[in-house]
Amino acid sequence: MSTRHHSSLSTTGLLRRQFFAAPFAAVMLALLVAGGAFLATALPRAVAAMHTTALSQHLEDFPARTLDVVSSNRSNLPDLGPSSGGTTLPDDIDAVWGQQEEYLLDARERMEPELRRVTDDPLSVVIAGPSDTKKPGAGLGSASYVLNTGFDPRLEEHVELTSGEWPSPLEALAPQEEPPVEGGDPGTGTVEIPTPVTTDEPLEIVATEAFAESMEWEVGQVREMPAGAASQPVELVGTFAPIDPDDGFWSHLPVPLEPSVAFSADGSLRVTGFAFAHPNSWPALESAQLPSTVELWYPVATDRVRADRSQELRTDLDEFTSVGYMMGDGQWPPGQYFRTVGMVAFGSGLGDALDDAAQAADTSDAVLATIASGPIGVVVAVLVLGARVVFERRRTGLELAAARGASDSQLRGALAIEGLVIGLPAAAIGSVLGALAVPADGGTVGWYIAALFALTPMVLLVASAPALSPLRRARADFAPRSGGRFRWVVETLVAIVAVAAVVLLLRRGLTTAAGAVGVDPLLAAVPLLLSLAACLVVLRLYPIPLAGIVRSTSRRSGLVAFLGSARALRDPSAGVVPVLTVVVGISVAMFSATLLGTVQAGVDRAADARVGADVSVNGGPFTLDQQSAFAEVPGVEATAPVYATTPVQVSIDGRLRTTTLIVIDTEEMRRVQAGREDAVPLPEALASTDGDEVPVIISQVIADSIDDADQVEINRDDFSVLGVVDGRTPFMSRSSWVLMDKANAERFVSTFVPETVLVRTEPGADVDQVVDDLQAIAGTESTVTTPETVRAELGAGATTQGLVVALIGAIVLTGLLTALAIVLTLVVGRGARERLLPLLATLGLRRRGERALVAWEIGPVVVAALVAGVALGVALPFIVLQGIDLRTFTGGDAQPAVVFDPVLIGTVLVASLAVTALAVLVASRTGGEASAARAMRKEEEG
Repeated sequence: MSTRHHSSLSTTGLLRRQFFAAPFAAVMLALLVAGGAFLATALPRAVAAMHTTALSQHLEDFPARTLDVVSSNRSNLPDLGPSSGGTTLPDDIDAVWGQQEEYLLDARERMEPELRRVTDDPLSVVIAGPSDTKKPGAGLGSASYVLNTGFDPRLEEHVELTSGEWPSPLEALAPQEEPPVEGGDPGTGTVEIPTPVTTDEPLEIVATEAFAESMEWEVGQVREMPAGAASQPVELVGTFAPIDPDDGFWSHLPVPLEPSVAFSADGSLRVTGFAFAHPNSWPALESAQLPSTVELWYPVATDRVRADRSQELRTDLDEFTSVGYMMGDGQWPPGQYFRTVGMVAFGSGLGDALDDAAQAADTSDAVLATIASGPIGVVVAVLVLGARVVFERRRTGLELAAARGASDSQLRGALAIEGLVIGLPAAAIGSVLGALAVPADGGTVGWYIAALFALTPMVLLVASAPALSPLRRARADFAPRSGGRFRWVVETLVAIVAVAAVVLLLRRGLTTAAGAVGVDPLLAAVPLLLSLAACLVVLRLYPIPLAGIVRSTSRRSGLVAFLGSARALRDPSAGVVPVLTVVVGISVAMFSATLLGTVQAGVDRAADARVGADVSVNGGPFTLDQQSAFAEVPGVEATAPVYATTPVQVSIDGRLRTTTLIVIDTEEMRRVQAGREDAVPLPEALASTDGDEVPVIISQVIADSIDDADQVEINRDDFSVLGVVDGRTPFMSRSSWVLMDKANAERFVSTFVPETVLVRTEPGADVDQVVDDLQAIAGTESTVTTPETVRAELGAGATTQGLVVALIGAIVLTGLLTALAIVLTLVVGRGARERLLPLLATLGLRRRGERALVAWEIGPVVVAALVAGVALGVALPFIVLQGIDLRTFTGGDAQPAVVFDPVLIGTVLVASLAVTALAVLVASRTGGEASAARAMRKEEEG
């Protein structure tokens, strides 16, 4: 028995009894710490996962050949021969291609780890052609057929035979006796050109069924392929289907699976296709002088590319592509016209894609940091209030211990131990749950923040220790509230920092990309700093009208209004913390709702501008019959083909710049885009054929490049600029272009074969049915889009979805924390109410009056904070969006204007006000339960 008694009075026992005497406050603080630690570890992981998903979506927009690490060697021959140590190629293939495989594998070993991790084993193919292969007996004006022939050492890994048989290898011919002289005769400057060598044995090929149909080439038919002055017979022996049509391998071939159909200048049909020969047939054709390209590449597995390692990958890629690699001896084999591949360099568009994605990620981080700054401030404020509640629950016992001789260090030690007991387990649990909730690598920053949350209760509780002496307690309503000089200094510093942050934000604007400056903490904190400044303004100004209310109610007979307003003025429960939470909560809700509406409106405008019409048909090339059929679809009012998008040279004072020439019919396009806000301006003079200069419209990129130039030409023709458009057009996705009317384009474009047709629908037409009809005419290889489909595509992006989730989360989190802060504020003042309300009850104050007095404690300042929060929420978008580039989220060319969606803002504002009012109502129902006798026994203030 004595042991138990001794145990209960030990330090550990006293601490345990103190904790369980009022566990609610401690449990609540532990939950706040756990929630903060959860967010600290989960949010960085969620952002990292969002960036990786966004990067993956961004890379999907590029063909594999653009991203792969490629070396394309035109007019070169592969260095053939067996491998020295063996490869994964079949033995017969290795005997010819093994040496090239070893060269590629050796180069891959020189890759840095991150680049090697995201790339697969090397691939290669030799492409011969293009070569004309007309049908036997074809006359003038008949369709022409162009053949590209591939020699792939891993052919059977990419295709499967559907009919006929696999091609057999050609037998290699003996080389010429005399090799060509490199550089020719030094005395005469001539080059010895060998005679092309062909064979009478047909080169066997396999192709797709679409190839056989479009080329009108039956299995077993032989055609002639020119090889210099001679010809080589070619026989189609079978057809194949791709094992994986989506494999990036096919993007490395000039015409992979579907033949290309176009029209020649004379109007005849021109079909270009691709077929495979046996890879070991190449040695027999090396002397045929066929135009050839040796394509070598390392496929990039985009699913392994991670956003958090993109910078490391970019560095590795730059290092690999900055040096040359030996892929052969670089000599002229005997009797050959082309040199063997020697030292080569690799290149890839992956680096630029990574840079674009990184810039978009940095931009989104800047936006998310700006959104998060307000809720972070509220979380810290609520933690301060939670610690205050715990301290108030412990105050009486600790003051008793102080009165009995406990030192300040002992009191601080007790509070520190309780703070650690509350914080450490809660932060550990929250951190683990956050890590489990989002399985991604968010770095170590979140764990450090979680550690700070773990120590926060201890720090806040220990900081309260100097106020523990009962001799130092004073009535709050007698204490000076001005704070003197120190308060003015603090408020002035807050105002200066807030104004400085706003000035820096406005000065920076959008001229400096977020990708270059990253997340600027000062600028990201602008919403929180402005909220803090507004909070201080509220605390300074709201006593002025409240004093008027006190004077007005003092002349009335009622007690509640006078006493409530007087206590709110002399002994306000609300300080900086609850006012800050209300201001931030309302302003964040308003700002988030406005940002949501702005982004949505920006996405809508970007979708409309990208399509440029009610419907856009892309693919082609579209024949005249298809163009006529588009116009005859029920519900179609007008159509406007884009007749050509072809490269042209702009001469700028003798310097050449390549851009894209867009050819349209001005009148047709005006009919399709009539009444649209995003219509491209097309003046009447654009179709004029009078004058020596060609009238054009140019993009801002071209306008900037020719600014201050003395002489500019397009393909050596003078032109006059009728207008400048900043950004892309619906006619093509590039931002560098020159637009011309069809009437003036014949000297620049040989054929007008549209690959894009814009369509205007009739009012009230069934757009879905029109889309289906257009798709049926265009074919399965073409795409038919509307602004709605583009809008859905833009909205489905990981970055845009992440922003929406962040905004909604910020609204919900700040709303809940605001309500909690109001409740905690009234809980802190519960002691004073337990002394006052029972005494007033004995004097006849009813329960309804007691609740009204409780509401008076927080009501006036909450109303003032609500007004300030709404005003700040309206102003924030115009300030913050001056430095945040939303084009990453909208997909548009221009920064969207601020849009106030009345329905969305009204819904969010009403919900926020309802949550705040409910918190005041709930909190006002607490604090009147103590009896008058108990109140009389409590220690009086003073």
